[in-house]
Amino acid sequence: MKKIEYPINKREWAPSLIPGPVVLISTRNQAKEPNVAPKSWLQMVAFEPPMLMFSGSKENATEKNILATGCFAVNLVDSSMATQVYRCIEWSGSERIRKMGITLSPAAKIDAPVVDQCRAHLECVLHSTKELGTGFIVFGEITRASIQEDILTAPPQDRYRLLDQIVFLEDGFYSRIRDAYQARASRDEHSAHWTRYVITLSRTEKPLTETLVRRHVAHLKELDRQGRLVLCGPYTDHKGGMVIVRAESIEEAKTIAEADPFVREGVETYALRTWELSCEENNHMGMG
Repeated sequence: MKKIEYPINKREWAPSLIPGPVVLISTRNQAKEPNVAPKSWLQMVAFEPPMLMFSGSKENATEKNILATGCFAVNLVDSSMATQVYRCIEWSGSERIRKMGITLSPAAKIDAPVVDQCRAHLECVLHSTKELGTGFIVFGEITRASIQEDILTAPPQDRYRLLDQIVFLEDGFYSRIRDAYQARASRDEHSAHWTRYVITLSRTEKPLTETLVRRHVAHLKELDRQGRLVLCGPYTDHKGGMVIVRAESIEEAKTIAEADPFVREGVETYALRTWELSCEENNHMGMG
């Protein structure tokens, strides 16, 4: 395929060639007042000792606080926080924290807060800084990492969906890191990885109440939180809808279907089908 010239100015990239993880850097100033700021130019730089870096501006409150206190926390942002994180540049200081609706707790090993709503955190001490062009690069040594327990108790293939990390693209766009693929998986492993279960729902004559709809939505939200939900929604030309889930077996998919309040209360019946995806990522089941 022919390649054409592309701008070297990242501000003109669409699509972005170097997406960066969206995080909140949390610090305190010398008066112990907390500060939280969004960053996306962040990267790991060493294993031993574990070191990361991010680029910002020496004039920002975050960088000033780090220089003054010698530490900071990196809070990983998930998709449920995307809107408030993208908007938070409209405010600063304590107003930003209040308007975002986040709460802070003390970190375990450093004198900086962590954002309670984030699913994972890295506690860092300042190693060094470097000015490079218009950038001010902060190097930090990771002294502690923490993550929600339910993420690590899930099967490895589900953990990225549960972490639900997002990366910054450009112009207000972001992308979710949801799927992990094994580059050297066997054919059987590939087949299991691409199997989904389709639950088709059909309405009965029993009345549908707002309370029941809210319980159904709560059920779907919990499946999404668990990394089980692929797609869902009602039909527009038929009474009922469809829910597509990930499950370890058809028995587990049946349990998921029968836990739906719509099914439990008899306002909908369900049918269950096993579905193998054909897509670019699996070379259309090896036939592409």
